[in-house]
Amino acid sequence: MSEPNRTPGDETQPDATTRPDQPATGPSSASETELRQQLEDTRAKCQTYLDLAQRAQADFVNYKRRVEQERSDYARSARAESILKALPTLDDLERAVASLPASLAGSDWAQGIVLIERKLHAVIESEGAKPIEAVGKPFDPWQQEALAHEPSTQFPAGTVSRVYRTGYSLDGRVIRPAQVVVSSGPPDERGQAPAQQAGDESKQTGGAA
Repeated sequence: MSEPNRTPGDETQPDATTRPDQPATGPSSASETELRQQLEDTRAKCQTYLDLAQRAQADFVNYKRRVEQERSDYARSARAESILKALPTLDDLERAVASLPASLAGSDWAQGIVLIERKLHAVIESEGAKPIEAVGKPFDPWQQEALAHEPSTQFPAGTVSRVYRTGYSLDGRVIRPAQVVVSSGPPDERGQAPAQQAGDESKQTGGAA
């Protein structure tokens, strides 16, 4: 069989379907597009997992802080409960020491009571409790409980003149308010002047009659 007729130069001319200046539109192009799509999907999934991991880490940190805070609050409550149980005994000892007769203050048993009172004070303060200072300071309803008002020439009105029961705070929080007497200021003598004046006038009237 004879070969098909070729024009001169056909041997050097490339086939039209394989010219290099034409873009590839075959299976390789479709595969590249698919890989790019898979890469984008993978990146989106990685970002989602990273967000979830960061959120889980933040939740764990917050949970750890909350547990530590609850543990601290529980320990403080336990200490406060123990201190409150011992305070009535300390109150009794303080009253006993304050009411010791001068003739018995030097006896051994009286000094023993004083020593016990001091030791109990030290134990309570070692647990973090501090007495609330009140005498001479303005009345604070958040720290003190007013039992009565009394005239006073030493303390201005609205300040604490006497403490009936010592208050205590623990870590800056009041666990027992102080029971106090609040000064109402100097005695008002103006209320007595009209009465005295009326008495003088009645005497003068009676004398004139």
